[in-house]
Amino acid sequence: MTKYQLSIFPEKCAGCLRCQLACSEVYTRTFNPAAARIRVEISGADCTIAFNEDCNRCGLCADHCLYRALEKKPLEGES
Repeated sequence: MTKYQLSIFPEKCAGCLRCQLACSEVYTRTFNPAAARIRVEISGADCTIAFNEDCNRCGLCADHCLYRALEKKPLEGES
């Protein structure tokens, strides 16, 4: 599996949790944001995005981000 450099732009995050839902669906077969390897914390109009230690940098979250708060680039040597 290709691994990616994931860039985070929290100012673009709308807090929709699509990234968490996609991650949890693929890795746990449930639509459960709490089971995802990415966390979006929403505080008023601000969002914080972080990855837990189980994240394998697959880039799935970036693929499902409609707001471009997450972007991916292949790591050098990965293809």
